[in-house]
Amino acid sequence: MYQQTERGRSMKNIVVIGAGLAGLGAAWKCTQENKAVGADVNCTIIEREIRPGGLCRTEKQGDFLFDYTGHLLHFQSDLFRKLVFSLNTELVQKSRNAWIYSNQVYTRYPFQANLYGLPSNIVIDCLYEYSKQYFSHNKGEIATFEDWIKAYFGDGIARHFMIPYNSKIYKRHPRDMTPDATGRFVPSSNLKLLLAGALSENSGELGYNSIFHYPVRGGIETIIKKIVSGLDNINLGETVAVVVPSEKIVITSSGRHIPYDYLISTQPLPLLVKSIENDDAEGVKSAAEKLRHVSVLNVNFGFTANIEKMHWIYTPEGGVPFHRIGFPHNFSSSMAPSGHSSVYLEISYDPKEGIDLERARSESKKALVNMGIIKYVGDIVCEKTIDIPYGYVIFDKSRNNSLDTIKKYLESRNIYSVGRFGSWEYSSMEDAFLMGVEASSAIFKKISGSRKWGGESVCDSLHKE
Repeated sequence: MYQQTERGRSMKNIVVIGAGLAGLGAAWKCTQENKAVGADVNCTIIEREIRPGGLCRTEKQGDFLFDYTGHLLHFQSDLFRKLVFSLNTELVQKSRNAWIYSNQVYTRYPFQANLYGLPSNIVIDCLYEYSKQYFSHNKGEIATFEDWIKAYFGDGIARHFMIPYNSKIYKRHPRDMTPDATGRFVPSSNLKLLLAGALSENSGELGYNSIFHYPVRGGIETIIKKIVSGLDNINLGETVAVVVPSEKIVITSSGRHIPYDYLISTQPLPLLVKSIENDDAEGVKSAAEKLRHVSVLNVNFGFTANIEKMHWIYTPEGGVPFHRIGFPHNFSSSMAPSGHSSVYLEISYDPKEGIDLERARSESKKALVNMGIIKYVGDIVCEKTIDIPYGYVIFDKSRNNSLDTIKKYLESRNIYSVGRFGSWEYSSMEDAFLMGVEASSAIFKKISGSRKWGGESVCDSLHKE
């Protein structure tokens, strides 16, 4: 099983499935650990695409650059911040300029702090219902995502934004989802803030994404290229077809049999489970079949016109096909040629039902005109459509039990499933990278239990930050 090093010690093998941010985080950590403490750990990445990055990639179409929807850098940890700024990539810092389009008007994001500009009956409804909940000492039982929304924002905000927007993005009503769908990604509010945002335009910095960074040149894939430049043994254009936990090998699409001591998978969890070849995995496979998600059609356009300095817009209403749009040229001027603008659209859909691509593009063009983003469909000079099979995880009632079953099985076999879809959760770019780092950190702690390496482990320095 183990390879022998020149110093006669057995080498441990880590195989990483996927070269997205989570996989690169795992490989980066392994590289840093080997340098820091003289460890003998071999890390092999298997990536199905012809270049690394996963969904954190940038496509060139004519003179325009388009990311796989919006990928912005929001720093919460010192480790990720220090790493990104050590890459010698020029970044620009931006203050969020985000909006909501509903009732044929634009209001600032987030809705729960910015009612100014909406029809008066909607403003009154939201204020009244929020106040009822604000002064209530009994929130009631919170068993669903809908319960959580109404308990913390009231029926008005629920009715006019929260429920329609989340129904649109997840393709199901929040009553069919659990409160786990919340987290730090849903900004909170308070009565004073809501009143202020109803009387005048509120440009506060509510929420985790009020400040972001973005590469000056090359799109978000610039960050990936820099990280990859310090890593070895990335195998591109190859998939892991079969995982055999009993023998600790993976079999790739090229027929290679690669041994591992520890396996880190960043691919969607159902795909990992499906690839496992083992008689005792049937219960796990049944659990994986219960996991649900939505796909996203990412439609990108380039325009001859100049669009105002908005960064992104949420569109909760059903008359608009997309749930969110963003403007890459306002992240960095290098994303579009001089005198031009660009936009990306997100249209979520049920993967079982599929989506009509031509209809989606046609309706999106009309919606952009109706919203006043462009004057004429003829202003569009560039199109790029990207189909993203795994867009958002659905937090339904079967998710937690299914994850518990799957994780127990994987952990008992030295398999770590991490990243946005490996963990089956909603996460940021930073979160995904750090999940990979933490997986390798846990592995090195196991390995170091029987070995004495000199120096301070990156595992230890990580947890000191």
